[in-house]
Amino acid sequence: MENTDKKNKKRFSRRNFLAITGSGLAGALALLYFGRGPIRRKISDFTSEMEIAADVSDLDPKLWFELNADNTITLKSPKVEMGQGIFTGFAMLAAEELDFQLDKIKVVHANSKNGVLSNTGVSNSTSSFYVIIREVAATLRETLKLQASKIWNVPITNISTKDGMLIAGDKKISYADLAKQIPKWEIAEKPALRPTSTFKYVGKEQIRIDLPDKILGKPIYGIDTTLPDMVYGAVLYSPYINGKLKSVDTNNAKNTEGVLKIIEEKEWVGIVATTRFAAESAIKNIKADWNYAPNINTKAIEKLMTVGNGNEVNIQNDGDTNKVPSKAITGEFRTPIGFHACLEPSIVVADFKENKVTIYTSFQNPTYIQTSVSEALDIDKENIDIIPAYLGGGFGRKAFKSNAVEAAKLSKAVGKPVHLLYTRQQEFQNGYVRPNTHHVLKGKLGNDGNILAFEHDIATGPMAFKAVPAIAETILGADFIVAGHGSRCAYRIPNIKTTIWHNNLPFETSMWRGVGMFANTFAIESFMDILAHQAGINPLKFRLNHCENNEKLKRRKKILELIGQKSGWSNAKPIDVGRGMAICEDHKTISAAVVEIKIEDGLIKVKNVVQFIDPGKIINPDGIRQQVEGATMMAISASLYEKGTIEDSQFVETNFHLYKVVTLKDTPKIEVILHEGSDKPSGVGEPPISPIAPAIANAIFDLTGIRLYSLPLQQAFENAKTT
Repeated sequence: MENTDKKNKKRFSRRNFLAITGSGLAGALALLYFGRGPIRRKISDFTSEMEIAADVSDLDPKLWFELNADNTITLKSPKVEMGQGIFTGFAMLAAEELDFQLDKIKVVHANSKNGVLSNTGVSNSTSSFYVIIREVAATLRETLKLQASKIWNVPITNISTKDGMLIAGDKKISYADLAKQIPKWEIAEKPALRPTSTFKYVGKEQIRIDLPDKILGKPIYGIDTTLPDMVYGAVLYSPYINGKLKSVDTNNAKNTEGVLKIIEEKEWVGIVATTRFAAESAIKNIKADWNYAPNINTKAIEKLMTVGNGNEVNIQNDGDTNKVPSKAITGEFRTPIGFHACLEPSIVVADFKENKVTIYTSFQNPTYIQTSVSEALDIDKENIDIIPAYLGGGFGRKAFKSNAVEAAKLSKAVGKPVHLLYTRQQEFQNGYVRPNTHHVLKGKLGNDGNILAFEHDIATGPMAFKAVPAIAETILGADFIVAGHGSRCAYRIPNIKTTIWHNNLPFETSMWRGVGMFANTFAIESFMDILAHQAGINPLKFRLNHCENNEKLKRRKKILELIGQKSGWSNAKPIDVGRGMAICEDHKTISAAVVEIKIEDGLIKVKNVVQFIDPGKIINPDGIRQQVEGATMMAISASLYEKGTIEDSQFVETNFHLYKVVTLKDTPKIEVILHEGSDKPSGVGEPPISPIAPAIANAIFDLTGIRLYSLPLQQAFENAKTT
């Protein structure tokens, strides 16, 4: 099968759509705005349960697969591999439908020249492509059978497949040898998928197919990209929050050895040089003055992000919300600004030639790059090719902010490919951050110890408004879909009220692994522990009591029951050990954690973690365990140590010496228990991160009697001991 470029297709025209429907759209928006209260709650109801579909429509197998002469098959993955193991999972699904040996399937990144691209994030790579990958693979299998039936002159129903061979009686031919005999392909109709009962690979542990290249240090990441005649770029950005370039003097920079070109833009200054060292040295020789708003600091940001400030949006109003009395049990929680701290900073290699640009990058969202470069350089998207590479960490940081525009402009100015890499300081100071949050929770208990009423107010900045039209902020009022993700109380409680207080921060905020679920689970599951102790009921039993007689909560209940059976929750423990638990549902996946901690020399030490996860249909058990283990370590880091701070309108943290994260020596014993509670796969990358913070906080209370209400927990613990 030849490597076929995609055909030009008729494209949806936003301008034509608006021209045709402008008046009707205006009326609809007005209706939405004035009826916004109930509509927002309906949207919240819907989005809290919705499955995120794949953002691809072209299922031509020639764009997805290549049949190689050595009888291997190359699958061109629309999703980028950023450590989540998606290449292996996709290969397993393809092998099942192709009836092909798994070890003979190679997986590479698709690019805009030869394949189909999809945005990667929100833990939906497997769930949204579970059927699609199988459909495309099955179509290729049936296409091969169709071609064989013509060559052999036998009915297609008489042809079977086995391990990459087509068989009809005494006739036999490999997929690759058949492909050589086909001058023109006739694509078969989409066939029925094979029963999952016939699967040979799915559900069984498989070694990751990207492992050898990573172990051997092969140049597979964006930072490794090299092109003939390539030069290096560096950019001066404002070190201040929302700083604007006031004046600039580049005379000294021009005299730096190796400098080829300097360009001055409204918001930044770029340099191209023969080496990265020369480019970065020249940047240091630039004298720049900036206009910026003074007095932005951590204290001011926390004051802004407080319940009662900002736009109030009610998203859950179940039962009689007046049931929460003013003297209810209360809990007030805060989470700080968080950085993504990816090991590989933002990286782009841009090659501008003849009003066309090729972008080589480690990025989650190729559509965003195409759009931003198209608008900035006034080039049609069809003339912008995206060549993805492995990501050295994504976590949402590489979803909506890239240095692709800068790299493209530098390449155009110098007429050569330009390699542009954020410095570590720029990664911290000029990227996106996770918004800080404030939560106020109230609850009322009945005589039987069950919750009669539950109220959650959360103040947060947006995470997803960057990705939607500006009108969405007016209609929705708050980013309750992403930043507010997980803020709704999922337990069986007769009276529940959830309200978002939306505030725009003076710096750019966006998605962070787990999005709003991380902060909201910390607040809700910590508060559930408070209520359990107030009721005098074991925290596990208390949660189980609030999952009874509810069909939606049966999977949550099952995981809670497994905690009781397999975590040692009820076992005796040493006097110097604290034990806590928490649970959440995220992207149709149930995740729960039981954590044991000790206090050693005043430091919180996580010793044991048992993670329970129900991700629906299990594709690669070993891959899921690796994801959960990684999420656990990232969660421990964010829970105990990580906090972004601001002084004099600058982020204080410029590198890891000022932004503490966990290291290998902090790794506890981690056990992962899998439960397949559905016949459809759901998210794995993000859900396990959210239960860890409240489980640690609850374990600290179990050991010390000190209740912690803010992250990072180590700082909160030290503050609590001094008050």
